[in-house]
Amino acid sequence: MRFYVPEWDDAVDANYDFEHDELSTLDRQERELNYIWDIFDRETTPIDGVLISREQVEETKKKAERLAQYGVYDDPVLSVPDWLPTISDCGAWGYKSLPFPPYGNEEMLDFYETLEVSVGVTIDHLVLGSGKDKGRLYLDERAFGDGFEESDIPDALEDVVDLMIDEWPDEWPEYVDEYEPSIQAEDGSSVEPFSSGTFRGDIDAVLTELEHDPRAVYRADDKTFRYNLTLRNAREMYELYQAEDRPFRLMVAIQGWDPESYVEAAEEVLDIGYGYLGIGGVAGSPVHEVRKIVKDVGKTIKAFEREHNRRVDSHVFGFAKSEAFETIGRSGMSSFDSASMLRSAWTGGENYRLNNDKRYDAIRVRYPSNGDDLREAVEKSLRGREVLVSLRAYDAENSIEEEIWNWHRKAEEVLPATRDYLRDQRHDERYNASRLQDIETAFRDDFEYARELQASFSDDLRGRIVKLLREDTAEDPIPFVEYDELLTVAEEEFEKFPRMPAAFNSQEHQNPYDHVWTAVRDYAEWIGDDGLLEEYRDTLRDRPWEKCECPICETNGIEVCIFRGNDRNRRRGFHNTRRFYDEFAAELPKLLVAVEGTAKLSRFESIEEYLRSEHPDFWERVHDLPVAEVGVIDAGGVHESWSGTPSTVSFSPDRVEENLAAQTARYQKLFLLTTGGEASDAISGAVEQSGCELHTFSESEALREGALDACGRNYVAGDDFVPHPPELDVREGLDVLVIDQCSGSKDIPEGAPVFDADETLEFSKEDLLSRDNVPGIAARDLYTGRQQGFVKDAARRLRSQGHDVERYFISAGFGLVTEEELLPPYEVTFSSMNVGEIRERSRLLGIQEDLRKVLHETDYDVVFFTLGSDYYTSIDIDEMVQQVRPDRIGVVFNRELVGDQFENIVSVPARTEDAKNHGTIVVGLKGLYMKNFAQRLENVDMLEPDNIEYLCRHVEDGPTQAAFEKF
Repeated sequence: MRFYVPEWDDAVDANYDFEHDELSTLDRQERELNYIWDIFDRETTPIDGVLISREQVEETKKKAERLAQYGVYDDPVLSVPDWLPTISDCGAWGYKSLPFPPYGNEEMLDFYETLEVSVGVTIDHLVLGSGKDKGRLYLDERAFGDGFEESDIPDALEDVVDLMIDEWPDEWPEYVDEYEPSIQAEDGSSVEPFSSGTFRGDIDAVLTELEHDPRAVYRADDKTFRYNLTLRNAREMYELYQAEDRPFRLMVAIQGWDPESYVEAAEEVLDIGYGYLGIGGVAGSPVHEVRKIVKDVGKTIKAFEREHNRRVDSHVFGFAKSEAFETIGRSGMSSFDSASMLRSAWTGGENYRLNNDKRYDAIRVRYPSNGDDLREAVEKSLRGREVLVSLRAYDAENSIEEEIWNWHRKAEEVLPATRDYLRDQRHDERYNASRLQDIETAFRDDFEYARELQASFSDDLRGRIVKLLREDTAEDPIPFVEYDELLTVAEEEFEKFPRMPAAFNSQEHQNPYDHVWTAVRDYAEWIGDDGLLEEYRDTLRDRPWEKCECPICETNGIEVCIFRGNDRNRRRGFHNTRRFYDEFAAELPKLLVAVEGTAKLSRFESIEEYLRSEHPDFWERVHDLPVAEVGVIDAGGVHESWSGTPSTVSFSPDRVEENLAAQTARYQKLFLLTTGGEASDAISGAVEQSGCELHTFSESEALREGALDACGRNYVAGDDFVPHPPELDVREGLDVLVIDQCSGSKDIPEGAPVFDADETLEFSKEDLLSRDNVPGIAARDLYTGRQQGFVKDAARRLRSQGHDVERYFISAGFGLVTEEELLPPYEVTFSSMNVGEIRERSRLLGIQEDLRKVLHETDYDVVFFTLGSDYYTSIDIDEMVQQVRPDRIGVVFNRELVGDQFENIVSVPARTEDAKNHGTIVVGLKGLYMKNFAQRLENVDMLEPDNIEYLCRHVEDGPTQAAFEKF
């Protein structure tokens, strides 16, 4: 499994001056730029490849020309390491508002070859839906502006047609002529402007007229057109690719609008012959929708692989959510890409990622705004400088007050020195230049306080001085008072500083945290970020930058947790990517499955052909494995199954060790099939050197089992690891786990003390039970609600049939408790809390952690979550159901989105109308369903998710009278 990051010019200044917020050089062409692969070494780089879209390549003419000249690996700026594979696509999101992709198939194949990428992708067109009632209308943006604007289009048209307005290319690819010959204008022809008359009149008549207009394309069913066009490109590009010897691998991109349409597309392109399939159009989609699509496409691919004895790689474009790792892995996806964890560093809160469960807010220290006058800009800079000094002192565990005074003493020298320098040097030849950048560079290099001038007194002040220097000449001097007025404004603002030492001295407590908190709070309230103070408090108290061992945090410390400018924020994005990659590798381990090659290797065109012929049993057992890469080892290292065979074959031990050591450093485990079950010294030495674990096998079946076991427990649920509905033999007896909830109705002895929400948090259960007159009541007896009574009866019935039942309660007072656990009387319920309060109380009670442990350690066949919505919130049900083993069944209620995503999870409707049908009220309905289940289970031999709903809620002859039984 490989993770690719999109290339969007995400680079930082390698020599950035954090102290003064200064770039190493003002000329970008002269800077040493670091991409993520430059900051980390080969073994720790948190990506497995780079996705390069044509849209991004052609963002500027200079970049396009440079990459066309050098390719992505030899480009002096991008300089992708040769060990990182690259995928290139068209960038369909960039032209989604156009009626057609602006590229042709042959043209794209040539583009990929010019860039020298590893993989090229077929041309797809995002399926955006069919449009509004009457479809979708595309308009050429170039036809607006001559007295007719987009806002002049009648509302009546916009109400019924989905408008897509974008600048069309000067020339469309040739294939467009087959669909819309009217828009193929001659080269160099001008676009006639729209007029109000173009859209006036009956809407149907207008749309009919626009069908032949060179500035418009109208489709009543755009969804189907885009879908079919994507498949047409797949067919044509495959034929062109097969007819020529291209040096890259071809991936097919498929589009769709639901799982069924994606499956149909997958079946068609697999029949064409593609061995690498990319699922497009899911970026930004809800995780539950992506799960369903990936799961169904994955099943389709696995069925094809097993039927044809082939291996098909698959990719998910633009999607990388850790909560979907299990689905992506078990569905057999080979790779995915996303920039979301990089972008998260500057696109919202919780922008410093420590792990999936713990994220922090970087502390915003803002630059002056463009609209600020000089006085405002200077004050913002001085306040920001003071808080930055405080943060750095806190990080270094130095005296914050002392560091602020050190800064102040240095800063008070700046303005007098600037005045003296300008008097002496303002007419120097170095300032005889027309470009402001050249003058600012000269000023920054020659004047020793130039950096501190910007850092403390703003870029605005320094910029104004530089502009005066450009105009100021010995022949035509500017009155010095113009400089003096600028500096006087800065001096007047500086007189108010330092501000913080007085605030520190007024505090009762004198410690670094209190001092830094005072500085941060004062600044945040002044700048308008006081809504983030609670998040800032967590960041400062926990000091998360010290808990990360990535080179970014180790080198830059607290700077990574400061939200301020590209060179901090993007580094934090790289850090976030590293932390995400660690979680990815833990959930989807990096596995390599291989066999040692033989001299026959070069006789075959591809590694897959060689393995099918020379190692048929090995190939049969491993070709469909998820997560892992499959290949052959020789002196060149590992050759993956999809690749061509080497022209010459060598097994030189020295070369084997050298190349294999470099490659296996990117893997956690190598599963190797050998004749005698032992690896050669060269292979053993290479793997030991790289830190990868070596597992050797003499039997292919044992190797397969070992690889699936390494993937995790969800992959060893039978030989077919792809998600399928489990089947449970009821006749052998079931282990049933019930996760019930506490009730407002409780059996509390008269006169017993009743504890509230604060007391149950402040004191342990044991402490409360040890008090005088406090009874200990078993949880199953304490809760007397209608649902709890039904569930108790169901448990008795199931046990009488020979099934084992374990029952737990989610208690808003004491967390997760067993039904036998003794509890003191209390009165706490989640129903009185909002979502944030529920989550916080759940965290304090450790509910999710305890429940996750139960689900992992309890041997159950079926687990019922008989909980209401507030209690579902307390356990994060959407995440918790993923802890249910795939060969076990989980039952939830009123969570259709959850049930649709997983083959082993069933959601049973339990709403007011259902309660009426069963002659009860909705509060007790889930318990009644369990009672029904227990009564009817004795007539069932095999239990599957699909028949659980029937067992729970089938109504035979009117309302169930048993619903009115008293407990």
